[in-house]
Amino acid sequence: MEVINITDKSKRFRILSIDGGGIRGIIPAKVLADLEQQLQQIEPDKKLHEYFDLVCGTSTGAILAIGIALGIPAKDLVKFYKENANAIFPKWYFLTRQAKALISPIYSNKQLRKLLKTIYSGANNGIPPLLNDLKVKVCIPAFNGGTGEINILKTRHHPDYTRDYKLPAHEVALSSASAPVYFPPHSFEYDNEFGSGANINMIDGGIFANNPTLVGVLEATEKLGKDFKDLQIISLGTGRGRQVIKKHWLPKNFWYWFLPKPRLLDITLDSQAKITESYINFINSILSKQENSFDYQRVQYEFGNDLIALNASKKNDLDKLEAIGGELSKKHIHNIIKLIKKDSHGEL
Repeated sequence: MEVINITDKSKRFRILSIDGGGIRGIIPAKVLADLEQQLQQIEPDKKLHEYFDLVCGTSTGAILAIGIALGIPAKDLVKFYKENANAIFPKWYFLTRQAKALISPIYSNKQLRKLLKTIYSGANNGIPPLLNDLKVKVCIPAFNGGTGEINILKTRHHPDYTRDYKLPAHEVALSSASAPVYFPPHSFEYDNEFGSGANINMIDGGIFANNPTLVGVLEATEKLGKDFKDLQIISLGTGRGRQVIKKHWLPKNFWYWFLPKPRLLDITLDSQAKITESYINFINSILSKQENSFDYQRVQYEFGNDLIALNASKKNDLDKLEAIGGELSKKHIHNIIKLIKKDSHGEL
């Protein structure tokens, strides 16, 4: 097979963005696994992260983004989700879970933290990696409950970025993935060769950037000085449902919004992802009138009313999520590779 050097990007700046969505992270993980397999047929020695200049991920997308940036094969990330879903989201009896959620989050984050530390360390010679050890620029949204501010935790790819690179990668991923109601806010301390400090009460970045595509666009243009027309963006969703609030004679109370399914959080995350998609399309439409638009490929699955929960762990659900990712691959990977092959003038 003829080898095509598609990592010679010239002026192109490629962004990979991965949405939040709990266990539905299997969907983009499967798309990336199939993409990686196809790309290795063209350039066998290249890792997936080498095709991108910036990777952005929120919540479950943060777990995937950091994994990809460490060089973990995407197929292993699919396996990580499927093998550990029950450990991350253990099933409680219905009434026990309701009672538990009244006084504490539904799940502990201890097992997820341990699993993330293990898989990330395995890609870093057995040593828990820092953001400084990632092999590509990364942006991870998280809400800092200790200061009441939004944070974008970043690698050291700009002179202004003097702290985040010191943070342990697994603590950053867990900070972004600590969805309210599901998991407790995540606090951690760090002490390494670059410095020491603490982050207090970090929670899911999905409350403001569940779809982090706009974070990537702003990072590339505002901080890194890239022109819009030189951006190539691949944005992977985790599936979205139709959030319908049915009329009923009973008022919508605590039990409706939070238990046994945290509808309010689901609506917040889903709506944020949708509005970001609309913003991106609007911005690109305006730029196209100035012949300054960017390449943009959004990959998303529409569940309709048959939405798989963020905390699903049954084998049938996990297999269905992987199958959905496979179907999305069939539909979109040709166009993704076509986008990646573009040279600096936008021609194949």
